[in-house]
Amino acid sequence: MPAPYRGVLLDLFGTLVTFDVQRLPELDTGNERVRTTVGGLRDVLAECAPGVSPATFWQALLSVSEEMARTRAYDHVELPSRERFRRALERVGCDDRVPEAAVHLSRAHMALIAASTACPPEHVALLEVLRPRYRLGLVSNFDDTATAYDILLRHDIARYLDTVIVSEALGLRKPHPALMRAGLRGLGLPAEDVVFVGDTYAEDVAGARAAGIDVVWIDAHGRGVPAGHPDPSRVVRALPELAALL
Repeated sequence: MPAPYRGVLLDLFGTLVTFDVQRLPELDTGNERVRTTVGGLRDVLAECAPGVSPATFWQALLSVSEEMARTRAYDHVELPSRERFRRALERVGCDDRVPEAAVHLSRAHMALIAASTACPPEHVALLEVLRPRYRLGLVSNFDDTATAYDILLRHDIARYLDTVIVSEALGLRKPHPALMRAGLRGLGLPAEDVVFVGDTYAEDVAGARAAGIDVVWIDAHGRGVPAGHPDPSRVVRALPELAALL
């Protein structure tokens, strides 16, 4: 690595923990069967939005999610999960108790998300190796802070971290540099003493670079750096390779 470090910041999904879509329930959309949390929201949906089928709600949620993704690609504003469900409920014609219903649906959705995560043993082993030598932190784009903590506690990895930064809590998301800067403050270290590790080029690499932090990019699929974009400090194929670099 180009410099000695005193701190390491890590991304969550795709970096520290994995997500298995096959653990999600199935939903018959009428045209196909898909894996989605909406497949497990039938009872909550019946209570919150009587008469709205899961397939109809799935279509509304998908449409709202795509619209929100397009907007945040420009403004980097992170809206909470409950806002996505609130907009989907309004789209299917629900008017009564929409904010409360959105919270209930979001909580049920997030429980299914958390249950579909895993932390590979080799990732835990890496944290064990790094913890005595570095201050460690998490910087994640995620629209529900409580669930991010739930995932860390579920896999018993919160104890390794000195700071946890989640985009929903800040209201901004990577590549906005505010998240990385918050991570630096949480570690109590300057940018030159910290390296960030993440798997998403457009968010993780760009966000670290914007904050003046060195970055290790996990190019899990071996696709290489996008043409015309700056190289990360280092490229690895999997998180455990970080041990040899540090």
